[in-house]
Amino acid sequence: MQFDSVPFLRLSPLRAEVKTALEDVLENGVFMNGENIEAFKYGFSNFLDLNAIIPTANCTDALEIILRSLDIQEGDEVITSAFSWFSDASVIKLIGAKVVFCDIDISHFEINLSDLERRITVKTKALILPHLFGLLHPEIDKISSICKQNNIVLIEDCAQAHGASLNGKLAGTFGDVAVFSFYPTKNLAALGDAGAIATNNGTLAENCSRWANHGQEIRNEHLQLGRNSRMDEIQAAVLCTNLTFLHSDNEKRQKLAGIYYDILADTNCALPHRANGHVYHQFVIRTDRRDELQKFLLENNIETDIHYPTALSDMEVFYSLEKFDQASLASRTVLSLPIHPNHTELEISFVAEKIKSFFRA
Repeated sequence: MQFDSVPFLRLSPLRAEVKTALEDVLENGVFMNGENIEAFKYGFSNFLDLNAIIPTANCTDALEIILRSLDIQEGDEVITSAFSWFSDASVIKLIGAKVVFCDIDISHFEINLSDLERRITVKTKALILPHLFGLLHPEIDKISSICKQNNIVLIEDCAQAHGASLNGKLAGTFGDVAVFSFYPTKNLAALGDAGAIATNNGTLAENCSRWANHGQEIRNEHLQLGRNSRMDEIQAAVLCTNLTFLHSDNEKRQKLAGIYYDILADTNCALPHRANGHVYHQFVIRTDRRDELQKFLLENNIETDIHYPTALSDMEVFYSLEKFDQASLASRTVLSLPIHPNHTELEISFVAEKIKSFFRA
């Protein structure tokens, strides 16, 4: 078994159904605020069983819009993970609130429950909880209870967790509000930037809608300040189409992950937390020989990536004097392997066997 190369991502070919959806939008000639946006809102609302979906230009906008809609201001504190994508912390700092980092449980890369509890103060207004790599936080029920007890708004960052579940309940339905990214690499993907806010809180939904639309409810009637953060008809049409394939795509990811688990079971690397509801946006292993392994795989024409090479708490822009040991350890040891529905089982077996040979040498 040999391949000329295995890319980290294989985003093409596009489904025929997606091409048809694109052609329909081009023929229709309505590129903003049309029937596809309404169809996406309806379809995604039904999928999550939540009342309100607010499409946005991207997920970072969605996070900022929520914080502004909650009237979180300078002096308020918002907790988030020390190990995540930049947006989770940057939006907090952007609106002038205080970023409070929480260390992770390195066994699943999600925030550490004990560390979370000790960081809550009377100034804590919200928690941005990322579900990293396709896994829903294993203790999210406890986290939800803690937030309710302390009057903290729980914001689920589901940018990597479309369709992830715990005991049959979907990511995005445990907290007060959730955000999603539909960047082309995501489990539910558009062909460009796109995001959404999802909630059952009607008042918050109305506030978010105004913030996302120049403060308007009706055209040219600006009730407040706001911004322009819209999803276009092309992305909405693509998402409506891809939503019908999300379950089968996630099943394919789970099958590919199973190959990694089987072949790498006895190797000297830490494998991802295994759970029925994991949808494997990434398959992230850990090893002290990360850089050496990545170089070896590249020499064998296998692409990998690192999510994330620097913990947020170690970035100068956030200037944290406190050390978050598990987050820093993760950033030094994680390696993301190829896993996408367009990868074949033979490709994933090839990658896994190469990794196995590396640790045997």
